[in-house]
Amino acid sequence: MSPRYLTHLDPVYLQETARQIPYQRIHCDLFPAIEVWIRRDDLLDPVISGNKAYKLLFNLLEAEEQGAHTIVTCGGAWSNHIHATAAAGARFGFRTIGIIRGERRPVLSATLQDAERLGMQLRFVRRETYRRRNEPEFLSELGLAQPGILYIPEGGANLAGARGIQLLGQVIEETAPIDFDQLWLACGTGLTAAGLAASITRFSVCGVEVLKAGSSIQRDVEQWLKRLPKPYGAMREPGCTSNHTEADLFLNSTYHCGGYAKNPQYLRDFQKVFECQTGIPLDPVYTAKLMYALHRESEGGRISSGSRMLVLHSGGLQGRRGFREKVLSKRLQN
Repeated sequence: MSPRYLTHLDPVYLQETARQIPYQRIHCDLFPAIEVWIRRDDLLDPVISGNKAYKLLFNLLEAEEQGAHTIVTCGGAWSNHIHATAAAGARFGFRTIGIIRGERRPVLSATLQDAERLGMQLRFVRRETYRRRNEPEFLSELGLAQPGILYIPEGGANLAGARGIQLLGQVIEETAPIDFDQLWLACGTGLTAAGLAASITRFSVCGVEVLKAGSSIQRDVEQWLKRLPKPYGAMREPGCTSNHTEADLFLNSTYHCGGYAKNPQYLRDFQKVFECQTGIPLDPVYTAKLMYALHRESEGGRISSGSRMLVLHSGGLQGRRGFREKVLSKRLQN
């Protein structure tokens, strides 16, 4: 399967393109008791892939409407959002500025190298400063509160981003090939889980948290659900179940595997087996943990035998390079 290539900032165009994304049945020894399908939104675009494309769409349209010439956003050294924003800016005619957590290193990550090649200006800030990224004075302190600049929060987590995710939810609602029991997805900010739960009525949504965040993701999701149009019901944490009559949105915080971007050997082993058996590439931060969670929940009997599960591939495959670099660095040090 080859990636598509997004060429227009237009909701109707993105919706039509999203309708062409394939649903792939997974035949794999890792899920013997349940039926698993994956929606391949990693194929939406080679560099503006997965949920990043949907979250950026209405933000960029808002920039056009405001006459903004520059997009400012935040992220870390391996941020998929930074990478996608730089690519979208280059393609659709916006200058981009990335506010990056931490000091600039002598050799940039492959993600940040790509971002600079795509024309993004990188501004490195101390971690204490970065923690204030959601405060009103943040841009002013950096000298970026100027006319012609639109700020997109980290991960595209704002109402415009939620509108894009709801567009994806509507497409899934219309195009799902069978009646699934649940839709599973990896959860970072919680915006994608909330946006999908606020737009899908055919089956429930389960978000697998990929970072050790305590109750913050649940709290953020609850806040988003209050602000979005809502064909949703209750929400509970942490367990997931195939019986979606009890609730429309679940969060599972069990499978962060030690924290954000942690990649223990058992997860690497699982990812290798999954990719060998299915031919579907995963990224170690999000989708590998997602599939591992589904495997363990099914294996442990916490999902009813015969359940039909849909998994969302949220893209971000460019981040695979970061883990290859870490492995190489360790080998050179030994």
